[in-house]
Amino acid sequence: MSKGLGLKRVVVLRSEDSYDGYADTIFGKREKKRRKRKKQSKLLSPWEKTIRRAAKDQVKASNTYLERHERSNKRKKNGWIRDLNKNVSKSLSKLGGAYSIYKLNLF
Repeated sequence: MSKGLGLKRVVVLRSEDSYDGYADTIFGKREKKRRKRKKQSKLLSPWEKTIRRAAKDQVKASNTYLERHERSNKRKKNGWIRDLNKNVSKSLSKLGGAYSIYKLNLF
């Protein structure tokens, strides 16, 4: 069928509402986008990995603190201030020593 007509792909546009719609491929393959290669010197690669890991750990620790803060605040009157030391120490334990001098293998 496609050899005679020279078709690569058949796409049907479907919509449930007047503004919402999606494309549905009936025949052919959908082309994949190529990921761009990361441009970075080899010398900076370990630094970048270390900083990215530290940033992810910070996000994890702050999310843990926020969850514990909200839970403490719901349980007791002024609970967030009563449990402040406990919540901060628990969230800092999620950092996993990311800022330790021994853990930073930069060279």
